Amino acid sequence: MLEFRTKMARLYRRIEERHLSSAKLHELHAIRMEKWLNDPGMLRPVFMAAVAATLGVRGATTTLHGRRHTAALVTASDSVARAAHDLEIVLGEGPAVTATAECVSIQLAGAALLHRWPRYGHAVAELGVRAVVAAPLRGGTECLGALCAYDDEPIMKNDVLATTDRIASTLTQSVLRITQAEDPGGIITEHDYQAVIHQAIGMISVYRGCGVGDAEALLRARAYSDGRPVSDVAQDVVRGRTRLSDCDDNTGNPATSD
Repeated sequence: MLEFRTKMARLYRRIEERHLSSAKLHELHAIRMEKWLNDPGMLRPVFMAAVAATLGVRGATTTLHGRRHTAALVTASDSVARAAHDLEIVLGEGPAVTATAECVSIQLAGAALLHRWPRYGHAVAELGVRAVVAAPLRGGTECLGALCAYDDEPIMKNDVLATTDRIASTLTQSVLRITQAEDPGGIITEHDYQAVIHQAIGMISVYRGCGVGDAEALLRARAYSDGRPVSDVAQDVVRGRTRLSDCDDNTGNPATSD
C-alpha cells in the first residue's frame, strides 16, 4: 500500500497548499476591508487587488470563459488591469487568450512580449505594462479561463510563474467554488464589467439581424477604430447612443446611428 499512501499524501498536501493560499488571500482582503471601514475616504478594496499583492505585481485579472471561448466574467484589480484585458478583447490576442486556448501557463517580458503579440505588446506598453504572466484556470479536463498578472518592470521574479499557477489553482478549486455555492454575486463578479458587453452584443445582433459572433466582431471593430475600451462602446449601445446598425461604405467599419 506504500504507493497508494504516497499518492494520497501528495494529494492532501496539494489540498493543504490550496487552502493555505486561499486563507492568505482572504486574510489580506479582510485587512484591507477593515481599513476601508475605518476610513470612509478610501476606495472600496476589491478581491483581485489582494491577488495582485500576493503575486507581487502591479495588477491582475481573472477571466472565466463560456463555451464559445469568449469572456463570460471578468474581474480586475484596477483600471490598468482592466484596460490590459480590454485590449485582448479588441485585438484578439494576449496572455488570457493564449492561456485559455492552449491551457498553458505563460510568462513574457520586455522584447519577448512584443515579439509574441506584436499588436497587444505595443498597445499594452502604452499602459505602462512591461511584463505579463498568465495561468489557466483548470476545471477537470477543461480550461475555464485564466488568471493574468501585469507588471511595469520588463522582468519578473523567477518564482512568479509558479506562484501564479498556485493561485490559479486556489481560485479554481477554493475561491470560485465557494463563491458559486454561497454567493453567486460575490467575489468573482463584484466588479465584473463583461455583462454590459454581452448585453450590447445581443442588441447589435437584433439591430443588424446577424449572429452573435458577427455582432461581437462589429463591437470590437468599433472599439478598435475609435480607440476606446470595448466596455465604453458597449455602454453607448445599451444606453441607445449608438446602434452600430449601419456600416460606412468606404471603410466597412460600423457607423453610429443615433
